[in-house]
Amino acid sequence: MISFNKDNNMFVLESKNTTYVIGIGPKKHLYHLYYGEKLEVIKQQDDFFTLNQVPIGNATNYEDSENLTLNNVPLEFSTYGKGDYREPTIHIEDESGYRSMDFIYSDYEIIDNLHHKNMPQAKKEKTIKISLIEKTSKIKINLLYSLFEDDDVIVRNIIIENTTDQAFVLERMLSANIDFLHADYDLMTLDGAWIRERHVHRHPLRYGVHKIDSKKGVSSSDHNPFFAILDKESGNNFGSVYGFNLIYSGNFEANIEVNPHDMLRINLGINSFDFKWQLKPGQMFITPEAVLTYSNKGLNGMRQLMHNFVKQNIIKKTPERPIKINNWEATYFDFNEKKLLAIAKKAKKLGIECFCLDDGWFGERHNDESSLGDWQENKKKLPGGLERFSHKIKKMGLKFGLWVEPEMVNMKSNLYSKHPDWAIRHPKADPSLGRHQLILDLSKTEVVDYLFDALSNLFKRANVDYVKWDMNRNFSDIYSQGRSNEYQGTLTHKYVLGLYDLLERLKNKFPNVLFESCSSGGNRYDLGMLYYMPQTWTSDNTDSYERLKIQQGTSLAYPLSSISNHVSDDVSHQVLRQTPLETRFNVACFGILGYELDLRKRKAFDYYVIKHQIEFYKKHRLLLQNGSFYDLSNQENYRFMVVDEEKNNAILGVFQGLLPPNPGHDIIRLTGLDPNKNYHIHNRVQYENIKRYGDLTKHALPVKLKTHGFIFNWLSNWYRFEVEKYSKIHNGSKLMSHGLNLPQRFAGTGVNESIRLMPDFSSRLYVIEAQN
Repeated sequence: MISFNKDNNMFVLESKNTTYVIGIGPKKHLYHLYYGEKLEVIKQQDDFFTLNQVPIGNATNYEDSENLTLNNVPLEFSTYGKGDYREPTIHIEDESGYRSMDFIYSDYEIIDNLHHKNMPQAKKEKTIKISLIEKTSKIKINLLYSLFEDDDVIVRNIIIENTTDQAFVLERMLSANIDFLHADYDLMTLDGAWIRERHVHRHPLRYGVHKIDSKKGVSSSDHNPFFAILDKESGNNFGSVYGFNLIYSGNFEANIEVNPHDMLRINLGINSFDFKWQLKPGQMFITPEAVLTYSNKGLNGMRQLMHNFVKQNIIKKTPERPIKINNWEATYFDFNEKKLLAIAKKAKKLGIECFCLDDGWFGERHNDESSLGDWQENKKKLPGGLERFSHKIKKMGLKFGLWVEPEMVNMKSNLYSKHPDWAIRHPKADPSLGRHQLILDLSKTEVVDYLFDALSNLFKRANVDYVKWDMNRNFSDIYSQGRSNEYQGTLTHKYVLGLYDLLERLKNKFPNVLFESCSSGGNRYDLGMLYYMPQTWTSDNTDSYERLKIQQGTSLAYPLSSISNHVSDDVSHQVLRQTPLETRFNVACFGILGYELDLRKRKAFDYYVIKHQIEFYKKHRLLLQNGSFYDLSNQENYRFMVVDEEKNNAILGVFQGLLPPNPGHDIIRLTGLDPNKNYHIHNRVQYENIKRYGDLTKHALPVKLKTHGFIFNWLSNWYRFEVEKYSKIHNGSKLMSHGLNLPQRFAGTGVNESIRLMPDFSSRLYVIEAQN
């Protein structure tokens, strides 16, 4: 519910479990008064915040007021130049060079089903528009608050209108500002780099400004746009947590500032670095939408709110996602049609549903140095072209997927030879390259139109069901050729708008094609891309142990239905670690499952195991892709749990790093179940290759074999050693209060049929089913 009480000058936004209160101050500035647990009674502004009664020393008082300094007031919208010295929401320079602005309350309006053109956004029902007017110039600001009552989410953004007769320059235009009266919180961010994206970092807030941002032209793997502030004692299932995110895919910034009076300011939006946007009379500028949520049920409570919001209001509805095989790590650039068809044939026999042809199928693409931009098949690799190859794949009963990287161009390409001015670079400077490529200038309409036509022809000709859309470099040499000086400060944002326009047009033309976003793995994992592409390649790192860290962090903000995972080769191509095939699956199944290994060269043991993995995933696909995800990890082990909406079915994943010597009891307190139901819990049938145990197998086999001999190697290929079996019925209340007590792990003193043999990087999945 959204309401305004004119007697106390307060706006109140009430969701299912939260309340957000805005006040109009005595000088008509908008005050942030409260955001948190739902309040039953809301009376006066001074119940939340009291203005100073005497001056603050060395403060800049607001105009003729002796006691009001904007630097000590919790604001909903902030500017520089009137006494507030914290990070501002907006910074404007008019034609005279004046840069001090003062926006005060004007009026409000409640709008149904608000929609912005040409931008990714949440699907809204009720929005309140609170309008502010600049006191001198009369520039108009519209603060938009969209309430999602069932999800406990508020979406905010800003529209600025030039209602004057002069142009001015936006040097900073963020999407949302919120001030808290105290700063006794921890900050949680998702930081990393290529092949170690979105690792969770938590630390106490300190005085000054903590900034996360991207200047790379994409949201980047350095710092994801998501972050949270939480009570210091908050954990996975208890405590107050505020979550923030941005529906945007380009340069962004988020400022988390603690001032000397222990107040906390948070604002976020488009990065003000290298941003200059001239707004002429009659023009407006719309900022990306920021997402805010609050939970008093810890990180998992906040996680559920974010997931539900994204699934219902950002990601467009899609059927259950197919299991795919991708040829990249199996072949890299070295393939021909015969190799690919052999992989596809094996995949079909194992139950895989989609074949994705990755990089290397076009132009003279034998390495990463040429041909990006030339989207015509290499007839030596595919003699009949994509049309014939796609037909052969589909004839096997598989869907056909295709890798593209449309935003890029190699200097060694026909496209660059014809249109060198389409690349982002200065024509008189040697450009810095990334992966031997330049970025096409999507701020230019002619470039977007060309890509739309070229890709439409390609997707239609190849009859694609799935597209993996890659973007393998960050921005440099930022210059739009043939454009004015004033244009250059708008380039990175206009690029993003051009990309969104292209994606919108392609999605409308190919509504049945499943698009997956990729950017050197997870370099552009954000809500903006998810609006157009419902799943994202989470990381180029497919090592199962590293993926646990990455998927844990990703799951704080993004639902399982967006997290794309692959089971890859025995030895990781990224970290050279060897992990069990069953663990690789157990990690990858939490989300969208795929395989990325050479199926022509597997042993009989692997084929058997993979086939049973796929059967398990298909049986539980709806749960693993769309269930409610909970992180139950501790400092020693990762533990993931997913529960269906009715609380009848769940799956628990238990993942071990290094096996500790003489380990203690393993008791896991579950969550998300019905305390009044009984649950049958049993582990997924898993198989170990006896080679893993070396000479220890001599103590288990009825005959003595040399572990490096022919017979032992033959036996390891065909014999499937089944792990221990667990099957018990537990009460839901007991599982959530006391926990699930798992069988003893191997402790170095002996084994029997109930001992969990869990060498390094082992794992188990436990299926949890309600009993009638």
